[in-house]
Amino acid sequence: MAQFLTTSGVASKIEDIITGARSLVILISPYLQLSDTLFQRLRDAERKKTKVVMVYGKDDLKDDQRILLSQLTNLSIYYLPNLHAKCYFNESLMVITSMNLHQFSEKTNREMGILMSKDEDKEAFSAAVVESRSIVDASTKVELGKQTLHGHTIREAKSQWPFNSQHGFCIRCGGKIKYDTEKPYCKDCYSVWADFENPDYEEQFCHECGSEYGHATMEKPLCRHCYVATQK
Repeated sequence: MAQFLTTSGVASKIEDIITGARSLVILISPYLQLSDTLFQRLRDAERKKTKVVMVYGKDDLKDDQRILLSQLTNLSIYYLPNLHAKCYFNESLMVITSMNLHQFSEKTNREMGILMSKDEDKEAFSAAVVESRSIVDASTKVELGKQTLHGHTIREAKSQWPFNSQHGFCIRCGGKIKYDTEKPYCKDCYSVWADFENPDYEEQFCHECGSEYGHATMEKPLCRHCYVATQK
C-alpha cells in the first residue's frame, strides 16, 4: 500500500532505495546537487557493483558536480531539457515526489512524496517504470569529462534496465524467462498450456514487467502499460 512521505521521509527513502538496490537504481531529477551523505550512498552502491542511471533536466550542472559524479564508475548520466519529473527507484521500491536531488531541497524546502512497492502497488509501479524508461530513452548521454551536453539520442539505457526486453516473465507462473512475445511461457507452463492450446486463455502475469495482470494471454501477453510503451 502506498505511503505518504514528508521532506525527511522522502530523503530517507531515497537513501534506502540506493542502499537496497540489488543491481540497478534509477534517479530522475531536474536539478542535481548531491549532499555528502547521498554521494556516499552512491559510493556504497559502486562498491556493491550496483549500476546507477541518473537523468537531469537543467543544463547548469556545476563543475563541482561534474567532478564529483565523474568519480562514480558505475554511473550513466543523461540529460533531458524538458524534464520536470522527480522519481527514484530500484527493483522493488519507488518514490515519486516534489523533491529534487538537491541538498537545498532536502534542508530547506517543504516537500511531499509517495512511496510505492512493486509487490503491493503493482499497477502504479509498473506504469511509472514504463514512463521512466521512456524518459531515459528520450534523453542524451552526458560525458562528464566534457563541457558540452550535445550528443546523439541513444537507446543503450535499455541494455541496463532491469525491466527491459532482454528478460521477460512467464505469464502463468511469473518466473523469469527470455523476453519473446511469441513465447511468453516457461518450458513447464508451456507444456501444460499446449495440452489445450487456447490462445485466449487468461494467465496471471505481464510478460514484460512481471506485474500481476489477470488478462495476459498467448496472443496478448503484455499488460496495458507495457503494450502502450511498445507502440511508441
